[in-house]
Amino acid sequence: MSKVVDLKGSILSLTVLSLFSDQIDETKQAIAAKIDQAPDFFVGVPVVLAPQVALSDPTFLALLVEYLRQRQMIPIGVRTEDEGIKEQADYAGLAVFPVEKAKKSSKQSSEVQPETEQTGLKSALMVKGSVRSGQQIVAKDRDVIVMGSVNPGAEVVADGHVHVFGKVMGKVFAGAAGETSAKIFAKQLSPELVCIAGLYQLSEDIDPAYQKGFVEVSLQDNRLVFNTGLLG
Repeated sequence: MSKVVDLKGSILSLTVLSLFSDQIDETKQAIAAKIDQAPDFFVGVPVVLAPQVALSDPTFLALLVEYLRQRQMIPIGVRTEDEGIKEQADYAGLAVFPVEKAKKSSKQSSEVQPETEQTGLKSALMVKGSVRSGQQIVAKDRDVIVMGSVNPGAEVVADGHVHVFGKVMGKVFAGAAGETSAKIFAKQLSPELVCIAGLYQLSEDIDPAYQKGFVEVSLQDNRLVFNTGLLG
């Protein structure tokens, strides 16, 4: 008999929505403000909810799930260890994910380990000139190098690193297939959105200090880190 289904484990890159308020109206307003900055980006995006506060209202998650679906997002689960929130998740039809623990080093060492190149990637995709508004550049299984700028309304997506020799004013996605060691390098950064392995920041969440001069963006401890000191 031929195979009908197959069930395998897989590591996927998911968007995590951290919740810092237990007030549903306040939370909806904050989410709406985020979505309105880049509405197309959030359409059909699977979301894991991560409450950072206790949710005293037993209907909070159910109401939030309904709202997210109205905004065309797809809530799939909750990351929590709180039993009350787990009950809300069950009622709302959400899966429960364990809270990520900080990884402990197996040995203490002050030695700096050299960075290794990502394996399995092809030679970099070279883009001569700038990426225009409405244009999307996709580099599957490789880095991408943009010799010009990434204009507002443009998108650059790479499974590896993204290098921009000009100014980033549009959206840039590195590690699109889930590679957490991918980085974004730009001569100047004033983006609509930057994203590495599914974790993103919008323009309003980026310190203006990082918008002048060369900047490197990396993913460390489940957050985006901006570094402007690489060129001395």
